[in-house]
Amino acid sequence: MLKSLAAEVFGIDVDPQQGGMSLADFEWRYRVLVIFPDKEHADAARQADMLLAQADGLRERDIIVLEVGRQDVKALFGPQYDLNCYAIRYDLDVTDGFFALILVGKDGAVKFRSGEVVTPGTIFDLIDQLPVRTAERSN
Repeated sequence: MLKSLAAEVFGIDVDPQQGGMSLADFEWRYRVLVIFPDKEHADAARQADMLLAQADGLRERDIIVLEVGRQDVKALFGPQYDLNCYAIRYDLDVTDGFFALILVGKDGAVKFRSGEVVTPGTIFDLIDQLPVRTAERSN
């Protein structure tokens, strides 16, 4: 269960100044790849470039790609939403200033986490082995 949902249930605010959606709002609609940039932004830029070069693979797997900065969230691939960067960072337990790539499945669970740049093929192979994806492909 994502922390922001638990925080809402137990009445703990993530950041009362910041509105917007959290990742829980994407459940059963999208897989979400979340890029957290490093201080120099080099790894994040390289990861984004590699992913965006594979747009057909992202689209086929219902993936949206988000970059969560210190004070905002940018949709790099997929629809634009009003997202709460604080809630997402809290949900995924990521410290600001360090590169991270996290895959959240359609069920809302973290499926993959890396502190290094990962090839799109590695991510696609992982997704293609997930039970939800296997069911999608058989329909």
